[in-house]
Amino acid sequence: MIFILFIIEVYSLQFQSFVHIIPHPDKVAKGGEDAYYANENLLAVADGVGGWNNHGVDPSKYSKTLCENIKEYSHLENPKQIMQIASELTNHILGSSTLVIMKLIDNVLKVANIGDCGYTIIRNQEILHQSEEQQHSFNFPFQLGSQGDSAQLAQEFEHVLQINDILIVGSDGLYDNLDQNQILNLINEYGVSQKSAQLLAKTSFQYSLDKTYNSPFAQRAQKSRIRFIGGKSDDITVIVARIINNNEL
Repeated sequence: MIFILFIIEVYSLQFQSFVHIIPHPDKVAKGGEDAYYANENLLAVADGVGGWNNHGVDPSKYSKTLCENIKEYSHLENPKQIMQIASELTNHILGSSTLVIMKLIDNVLKVANIGDCGYTIIRNQEILHQSEEQQHSFNFPFQLGSQGDSAQLAQEFEHVLQINDILIVGSDGLYDNLDQNQILNLINEYGVSQKSAQLLAKTSFQYSLDKTYNSPFAQRAQKSRIRFIGGKSDDITVIVARIINNNEL
């Protein structure tokens, strides 16, 4: 009798990620109002809602505390559960924030997204998925906060990923100023690196200051019958990540 032994290599996937942040020109001193957390299997970007400045409240306190609480519960597998717990622990702070949070479990990416932070998945130099904004009305995103929306309203998604898939995760400062094809072209040219994260952020920033640019934000405004032209000046946070075998690091 002949026995044939098959040896199957078992591996798990993880993120190799790079981050770049450019604050709004008026918010450089405090580092902007965006926040993020990233490890080998979780990525999160939060955008403190700037309207709180009009009420004497610093929006960065909510978004940054939110990400600190996400870090504490990043071991949980369900991103919506992490979002729920983190927001409940943050709601003693006056303010609010949009948030996208994603957890990689084996080869499945689980996503919870509330508001207008976003993400892009690229495979083989093509867009596999582009998230959409979650808005009450134009420029009024769903948002976590003591006076905001429940995490239960967050959209949930699952994606089956492969090695070398690319993720772009960003605040609306990215997606208000660059469309998915501009993002794709830059990534296809520069790959996944600190340089590509910097270039995405810097290119978004340059367009955000251009008063004649027909930005994605301007196009959405026009669809809502609001007269607006130019880029959208804002904090810009960009995470660029590649899916790798954990043996690669």
